[in-house]
Amino acid sequence: MTKELRQRVMTMKNKNLIWVYPPNNWISNFNKTFIYGWCNPKAKLFVSVEMLRATSLRRVKIFPNGNFAQTVKLPNKKNIVKLIQIVNKKKKILSRLVICHLYPKLQTANHKRQTTRRGVACNAPTIIIDPGHGGKEHGTHSPKGIPEKHFNLQIAKMLYKKLCRRGVSRNAQKIKVYLTRSIDKFVSLKQRVNFAKKKKCNIFISIHHNALPDNENPLKHKGISIYYTHDSIKPLVKSLLESISKETKLKKYGMFKRDFAVTKPDFYRGILIECGFLIHPEEGEYITKRKVQEKIVKGIVKGI
Repeated sequence: MTKELRQRVMTMKNKNLIWVYPPNNWISNFNKTFIYGWCNPKAKLFVSVEMLRATSLRRVKIFPNGNFAQTVKLPNKKNIVKLIQIVNKKKKILSRLVICHLYPKLQTANHKRQTTRRGVACNAPTIIIDPGHGGKEHGTHSPKGIPEKHFNLQIAKMLYKKLCRRGVSRNAQKIKVYLTRSIDKFVSLKQRVNFAKKKKCNIFISIHHNALPDNENPLKHKGISIYYTHDSIKPLVKSLLESISKETKLKKYGMFKRDFAVTKPDFYRGILIECGFLIHPEEGEYITKRKVQEKIVKGIVKGI
């Protein structure tokens, strides 16, 4: 953990209520959203939504570590959502404006199956490790407000060192390993792909931590998920999912075919790993522990 991040966490520990999601003026595509954050574990916490002639008040479950996450219904197009915390008879209130479309937009599945040619030479394997987000792009946040980008970089660096120490592949060829970023800086998707092309990449591994659209219940979604574009790398995806789940004891959330910018190129085998749900009040705490991060890395190495 960096000095800057450590100071931020220490500062947050002095606060008794952190509301991470949703941000102000959040626009929801459905008539419900979810809230998550951190508060005093000894507090009583309520969420209220102002209706036309009344206010809906609901108790929020607080986990032993102080994290909370809950789905909230939104009756109006513009909703004032308030978090009310009571500790030792002292009340603290935070509010958000959540703008919502009452009916979901219809989305058509436009994921065309692609057949790709694989002209990748495996004599000198080159692996690119891509820590997602960075710099101005934070990604999602933990319930304590720590940006995803920090945890992506932590795991990516550990994986880089592990693969570098391994040195050679099964065919006794030297493995070349690179990071798309080694510090907290912004790197565009185009820059990441161009970097991989320049290094003649064989395997591209993008490291992320999962979030959810605001119409989903954050308590019902847990586990490791892996995204890919090309069917030819499905065996690798399956191997990684099995291996990481076995090492970490995390649930297998699934394998998903998507046309992401970093998985779409056909000159390498591109995968995007979501190392669990950072927003889940229990799983988020578990997957950010150093020992669990080491298990995630061990699972990735074994899967490859």
